[in-house]
Amino acid sequence: MISFRSKYGAPSRRAARVLALASVFSVLACSDEVAPNRGSRASITIVAPADSVFEGDVIHVTARVFDDAGVEIPGAPVSWTAGDTALARVTAADSLTLLRPGRVRVTARSGASTATYDLAIGRLVAANIELTPPTLSLGRGDRVQVTARVVGQGNRTIQGRTVVFGSADSSVAIIGSPANTVGAPGFLIAVGPGSTTIAASVDGITGTAHVGVVVADTNFVLTHFNGAPLPALIAADSVTFNGVPEFDEVYADSGTFVLSGLAQERYALAVHFSQYHVVRDGENVQRELRFSFFGEIDRGVVTGTAAGNLSMLSELIGPHLEHSAGLQSDGYLVHFHEPGDDFFLDLRFKRMAP
Repeated sequence: MISFRSKYGAPSRRAARVLALASVFSVLACSDEVAPNRGSRASITIVAPADSVFEGDVIHVTARVFDDAGVEIPGAPVSWTAGDTALARVTAADSLTLLRPGRVRVTARSGASTATYDLAIGRLVAANIELTPPTLSLGRGDRVQVTARVVGQGNRTIQGRTVVFGSADSSVAIIGSPANTVGAPGFLIAVGPGSTTIAASVDGITGTAHVGVVVADTNFVLTHFNGAPLPALIAADSVTFNGVPEFDEVYADSGTFVLSGLAQERYALAVHFSQYHVVRDGENVQRELRFSFFGEIDRGVVTGTAAGNLSMLSELIGPHLEHSAGLQSDGYLVHFHEPGDDFFLDLRFKRMAP
């Protein structure tokens, strides 16, 4: 045995340090094997969905992470990727949005460990179609948007399918469809009195709704144009007709104003004009009709006031044209806003007898 002693018999300071290190190594050599690091991620397993999944689903994805000893590491961070983003997309830390039918490879990663899972995305098949509203009671002229919900497996809503609408009687109601562009798909117009069925079809499945239409019109006739009784002269000038100069007059000679609708009160307005060639022979004046036309035509929605006056927003003339109508004892005085101009016409309408 080697002795580390000073000349006085006590160990030197250097020898003491060496002995201390030797005792540490001795303890390590005699102890059990070092315990494994529980934080080391050795493997990861993806938990398969419990049920079938389909296009349009948003699913929660789960993975289990284990250490070298096979013990699960709770709360270990996991990142996800989808092999084909046209089929599925990671939309949150642990959520996948399934976009289209097919098979997509999903990868989970935690640290240096990865796992993959081939996820089958099923195609939704239309089982039935629900129309909203399912029953419509309308007045002639009403316009209503009908929506169709296409229902698939598990009461899922199917998005993106082309819905074809149709009406069993177009004299009662017409509805927008790819083949009938009266408006956007499902845009229904109540045309005339009666009842009919509208249908929406997708992939051979059809849903229906009932439509009843009544006449709820209030009709008015034009009596005065800008204060003048009809027929009202509104223009007179020299013109050229078929290359020959002549003198013509233009008259406002009739017009109608109709309030209708039950779901939403609406208006329709039209003013008729006639243009005459005027021939004067002394005291005699002859007028020969040249043209006859509707010069003012408009329709839209009505908002009434407590006093009975009307605000009328055009649907025919845009982008935002609004008229007003003051209630009279026997009708309305319509303040008609000319499009593209700060110019108004005063049109006096009298209510027609029922």
